[in-house]
Amino acid sequence: MAKTFFQKLTIKNILVVSTISRLFLLPWTYHGDVVVTYWWGKFAQEFTWPGYYDWLNFGGYGRPDQPMLNIIYNWLIRLLYDFIYKILWFINIKIPLFPSKIMSWYFFHGNQILLKLPMLIADIFLIYFIYKFISKQFNVSKAKIAAIILAVYPPLFHNSIIWGSGDSIINLFALLAVTALYKKEYYKFVIFYLISVLYKSSLLIWAPVFLVVILKQRIKFKNLILMGGVGSALIYIVSRPFAIKNSFVWFYETMTQKILPGAMPQITSNAMNFWAIIFGLKPRLDETLFINIISFRSLSLIICLILYLYLLIILYKNYSLKSILLSLVQITMVTFVFMTRMHERYTFPALVPLLLLCFYDRQFIKYFIVLSITHYLNVYNWWFVPKIPIFISLLKYDVIIRSISAVNLLLTLKLLTIRLKEKNV
Repeated sequence: MAKTFFQKLTIKNILVVSTISRLFLLPWTYHGDVVVTYWWGKFAQEFTWPGYYDWLNFGGYGRPDQPMLNIIYNWLIRLLYDFIYKILWFINIKIPLFPSKIMSWYFFHGNQILLKLPMLIADIFLIYFIYKFISKQFNVSKAKIAAIILAVYPPLFHNSIIWGSGDSIINLFALLAVTALYKKEYYKFVIFYLISVLYKSSLLIWAPVFLVVILKQRIKFKNLILMGGVGSALIYIVSRPFAIKNSFVWFYETMTQKILPGAMPQITSNAMNFWAIIFGLKPRLDETLFINIISFRSLSLIICLILYLYLLIILYKNYSLKSILLSLVQITMVTFVFMTRMHERYTFPALVPLLLLCFYDRQFIKYFIVLSITHYLNVYNWWFVPKIPIFISLLKYDVIIRSISAVNLLLTLKLLTIRLKEKNV
């Protein structure tokens, strides 16, 4: 009977149930990060855009540390909020039976909930993308299993529908970029990847992997020029409304000085990684010197650079779609574990490629399960939603934090050895 049910189950059924369940949870709550983006959108609506990153005073609401598409996104949601508000207000004053509490709720929370709505849509498209990928690489039965896993996957639910982080958006476009590049659809690759990093810059760490793919494919110089032209045009379009000087100069300065450094220059910003094993999660500036010679920030960058080069050389020598996916997982984990200024959510980009690898090789299943658990516990820490007393109690102990951090370190080191054992991954 269960087999018959599975056979009759379609991707449409999975997507519909996924959508309904997410819509049910959408108005429940949201993280403080969503409140910050609410103010970014409100300020973008009320003030002119030139100088938004440069001289606009945000007071205590947090200066924008995300790229331009993020601000445009918040601005569009603000316009949608105002449009719906006018409709509700008209109904409220014209129909006496209309409950005014709805108006009050919408005034205080409507904008924030709307900010999460595209994340719900991104979740659904991400599930569908994985379904299509697995069905093409393997078969429809395995594709349905992958879709079901993501449909009920706690990290995906928590990051988008509960927290409202937007990780599903940037990962969806970055994974679309991966497949486009592998299929040599270079213009799609540029557009998808730039949409991802111009919304949030987190997945710039995948750029070295893409460079290796481009080198292996020996792209014609003409195509490289055209790719550069498409990328430059997109950067110009999103930068021009904000720029106070030459758009490309302004874009470079803003990205390198205000966005890529991050808002919290700490050794770890609630990330359970290598540094948390040593220092715990207590805030410490990463410009602090290690044995009075080099800052922890510089040391972390050197460690990551060495490991990046190692991984990229291995990828170049063992090039395949499976190798690319594994490289994305490895670089994500190396960055999270060894780089400073990491946040709790930054293992998320490893999860979906790791799920895909489970269908290539069953040995990845254990890594996917362990990382899913440590990721969820890390995201849950310090923002205890929903209230689960046993988790809250455990995460108050420093030994638990350091133990989870150690698991992430060991998992990363184990993933780094896989290519050494399997030359033809």
